[in-house]
Amino acid sequence: MARRIGTGDLALAGLRKLWRRMTTELGAPARAFRLSKTQTPDFASLPKSLNLGDVDQGIQLLDGRMNFGSQSLDVGAQGDPWSIPAPAQIYARKLHSFDWLDGLTAVALSNSLARKNPELCTHASKKARHLVDRWIDVYGKWNPYAWQDDILTDRIFAWLGNWQTLLVGEDDQLAANRRASLFRQLKHLRKTYGRTPAGLSRLKAVACLVVGGACFDGKQDTLLDHGLDLLDDEIEKQIHADGGHISRSPEQTREALKILLRTEAALDARGIAGSKEIRRAIDRLAPMVMFFTAPDGRGFGFNGAQTGDPRQIKNLLGAANLKAKAFLYAPHTKLHRLDRTGTVVMIDVGDVAPRPYDWEAHLAPLAFEMSTACGPMIVNCGWNPDQPQHWRQSMRCTAAHSTLVLDNCDTGKLLPPGFSANLLGPAVLQNAGGVKCSRTDQENGTWLEASHSGYLKAYGLCHRRRLYMDLTGTDIRAEDQLFLPLGHAPLRRDQIDFALRFHLHPDVKVTLAQNGHSALLILQDGTGWRFRADIRGGGGPLKLEPSVYLADGCRPRPSEQLVIYGQAYGDSDGQTKSNRVRWTLKRMDTIQKPGKSKQPR
Repeated sequence: MARRIGTGDLALAGLRKLWRRMTTELGAPARAFRLSKTQTPDFASLPKSLNLGDVDQGIQLLDGRMNFGSQSLDVGAQGDPWSIPAPAQIYARKLHSFDWLDGLTAVALSNSLARKNPELCTHASKKARHLVDRWIDVYGKWNPYAWQDDILTDRIFAWLGNWQTLLVGEDDQLAANRRASLFRQLKHLRKTYGRTPAGLSRLKAVACLVVGGACFDGKQDTLLDHGLDLLDDEIEKQIHADGGHISRSPEQTREALKILLRTEAALDARGIAGSKEIRRAIDRLAPMVMFFTAPDGRGFGFNGAQTGDPRQIKNLLGAANLKAKAFLYAPHTKLHRLDRTGTVVMIDVGDVAPRPYDWEAHLAPLAFEMSTACGPMIVNCGWNPDQPQHWRQSMRCTAAHSTLVLDNCDTGKLLPPGFSANLLGPAVLQNAGGVKCSRTDQENGTWLEASHSGYLKAYGLCHRRRLYMDLTGTDIRAEDQLFLPLGHAPLRRDQIDFALRFHLHPDVKVTLAQNGHSALLILQDGTGWRFRADIRGGGGPLKLEPSVYLADGCRPRPSEQLVIYGQAYGDSDGQTKSNRVRWTLKRMDTIQKPGKSKQPR
């Protein structure tokens, strides 16, 4: 495994944190007051909303119920949350970011609600203006928490993206106050955008400069031109040639597409051609979002991604206005998609993202998820930012994924909580050290072979996974091996415990056969799949154990996992029975008689 963090990284991070604290806590309040004296320009144009919000959330906000994650506040239909203590810090972050404005926009622009209750749509705009005006009264001058760089970025982006729909009010003075507050926050961001965390927050921060420069009238060309240059640089850093985000997260890929679509909409509204890099990035990102979308419309849960709302993902792809088919391999983001007649297997064949984009990275090379049109079947435990934070670290570990775990150890190391993590964030200390993969698409199906060396340094063994999906997507066969690479001397000659894990989605019902050879998996639509393990090779009987699922909702959902335990020799080439496990998944209507199924070559 390769060590990624040294003493130099800690020293540099410490200096940056000290500078950020000095400039934020000492210098920023004075700048904020000085900026308030600047004359606020009028709007030259405003972009139309992409309407990617949740109508149900918007209706809750109209009723005064502000539910974010597992915490909630009921401020009443006429109240606001700004003078009430937030129930948790994560709740306060969501509250001050104003991402929830998208929900009110969804209500305001809903055609079905407009036909049934047009007053409700009008009320959504009034509610948004009331909440924004009250925020300005309480926090508009300065607050050390609400004006943090990443929260400030989210709020500016949400206001700009929903202004035309929600925040153009009847009262001239209140409208002028909103515009002045937005302009002041934007000018503050211009000075502090470099302090936003690297990655998606930085991309959004420079996008705010572009959108703000496009929206405001007057001499804002400098802001716009500077923002476009910065945005081009961030696109080059963060968006791979295959369209994936550098974090290797499906969710951050979707968010990057949303950011650039809103930016392009603002430039179009102003009649500015903008940068070719923005459109090129959108043209790459949209097919990648399709690549990461399961047959039921939800996303796959890799590297900290939540599944997402199928309606919002569909609307996002519609806003991209790109007609393209999902491809099957992301050569830079390093994931493969096996897709046959409504059955999709997504497998991770890459290492963790480079520093400093690894805060959401999971230690899970060769982990896979399987989904059908009915929904997900085999999953990773996943993650959702609304979940309790004390689960976060464990969900990044190898055992929380559908892959092989050797000696109950991870395929890398996460930076433990403490001084270093406070400076560098939840980074990856050591990675797996390399993943190799080959794929063959044939007329009768697809063969995939991948291996990683995450256990090589500690145990002298590598993990290889071979997987086959037939032409109909109803017959999946696989083999997992632990092998000593050619040219390497064995580190151990005794047996080492391993576990082959298959986490099941909570909606999947599972029945384990008495002989311990197989299990029946029943999906919500009644479709049955037979999981069969060849225990004549490596591994003991199939076990059914508790698991947990966190990729959707705000609370962990109890689920189950199939586990095959075994003991591997440290000097095996992978062909011995002790170091090899074969398994199959077949849809019930295609099950063959026992003993007739072929194993991977």
